Amino acid sequence: MVTLALCAFLRFYHLDGYGLWSDEFVTLLIVSSKSFKEVIQTCFEVPQPIPPLYFLANKWIYGFFAPGEIGLRVLSAAGSALAGYFLFATGRTLFSAEVGLWSLLLFAVNSTQIVYAQNARPYAVGLMLSAASMLCFLKWQRQPSRAWAVGYVISTALLLHVHYIFFPILLVQWLHLIMGRGSPAGAPPHVPRWNGWLALQASIAILLLPLYPQLWRIVQARHSLNWESKYPAARDLFVFLEPRLLFWGAAVWFGLGVVARVVQHASAIAQMRAVTPNDGRWNPNGLVLLGLWYLFPVGLFLGLAYGNGLNLFVERYLILASLPVFLAIPALALTAGPKWIGRGALLVYLLAYVYTVPAAYFAQKGQFSQGVPGGNEWREALHQLAEPRFRSPLFLFQSPFIESNQLDFADKPLLARYLCAPLHSFYVKGPDVPFVLLPVHWWIENTAHQVLKSELHSRLLVHRDFTLLATQEFFDYFEPWLKGQSGLDGEWQVLESFRSTGALRLKHLRLTSRRQPSS
Repeated sequence: MVTLALCAFLRFYHLDGYGLWSDEFVTLLIVSSKSFKEVIQTCFEVPQPIPPLYFLANKWIYGFFAPGEIGLRVLSAAGSALAGYFLFATGRTLFSAEVGLWSLLLFAVNSTQIVYAQNARPYAVGLMLSAASMLCFLKWQRQPSRAWAVGYVISTALLLHVHYIFFPILLVQWLHLIMGRGSPAGAPPHVPRWNGWLALQASIAILLLPLYPQLWRIVQARHSLNWESKYPAARDLFVFLEPRLLFWGAAVWFGLGVVARVVQHASAIAQMRAVTPNDGRWNPNGLVLLGLWYLFPVGLFLGLAYGNGLNLFVERYLILASLPVFLAIPALALTAGPKWIGRGALLVYLLAYVYTVPAAYFAQKGQFSQGVPGGNEWREALHQLAEPRFRSPLFLFQSPFIESNQLDFADKPLLARYLCAPLHSFYVKGPDVPFVLLPVHWWIENTAHQVLKSELHSRLLVHRDFTLLATQEFFDYFEPWLKGQSGLDGEWQVLESFRSTGALRLKHLRLTSRRQPSS
């Protein structure tokens, strides 16, 4: 209970310490819908491959809070805390209660997990349901009762209703079941029958029926999901591991083992070994499951990136593979040798991680994690819009969502609202001003971009005064284009500028007449 309380504390601590990031504005836009029906419609129409369940639950919870980050993120924080409990239960089922407890402790202090717990997106809730699905699967596999079967179907169906990116868990469970059947030792005495397993899968498929239209649209537009430009390298296969700290933990484990061998004939050590024998269950089948749980999602998305050109190899889409890491480390440490050696190595690893990661972040930022992408840049920049020095007749907004093939939003009001979601947040104060949506990249020169630039040029010459909210990278391409459009009798001057702690910049520019040289 103490470890679980620590897990909850670290997730609920200072939930509003960081401002919203771009994807969280989409969550805010969806949960701010007038009705639950409108939430569902919005989820199915905006170009994001996420089903509506998380947003329906978040809308209900958000209604109990004042507008702000806390109410928007509390569901994720609670989901992450519950994920810790299901992780403990899974470790206890696979190995022992001590392995489960160490897994929970490593999960509780993990900075990456704290980030997702304090993020108003479905990943923490999905992680919780994936742990529940795996726990029910293991329980049903060992004792095929109706209760565990129902628990497995419900948790797995809810998981896929929260986010499709967790679908590899079904394939992991299929592979583990097949490998268990084909093991040299034969099937265990209470192994479930294939017809029972197929019935469970059919039940999940039926519960997913409302999502099939959205899934089909995702399949048809799958290459529009290729948001990540950087392809994974070999080191990215260890995305949730801490190689340097694992090295030192392994060194301590081997060091303690050497010391034990040197003094193994000493009476004190002999008594210690007698008092604390290693009664931990060495469960090769459990380790195989953990290997599949980690390697299959990572390998699948790696193969999609290089084989199909669909690059989804980003941390948030691989979050499913993080849980087996917390189980594998204590399982190996506590069952590969005397327990006291494993405990010593785990303690050193834990203290080293806490000191170098969450404690270091807390000393620097007052938070136990590195925070959401961009930190407070959106909160800082959007608050500045209310300042008189940035008021102008025209506002240009670089949308974080518009790619080069998504410029046909003029006659699609819901899509347009989605693309400018940050402007509809609780950060923006003051009267609305006309704005123009700009794409993520300005340097592209296809036909659609040329039309957009021509129309923008005409509007700029009419207003001769505008405010721009964009990243510095965008402005570096936009500024030369703007100077080239100013003509011979004028030049654009930056009147006011604001630099956020991230990449966002806010600039107020005006077209002024060039000074004529004196004759």
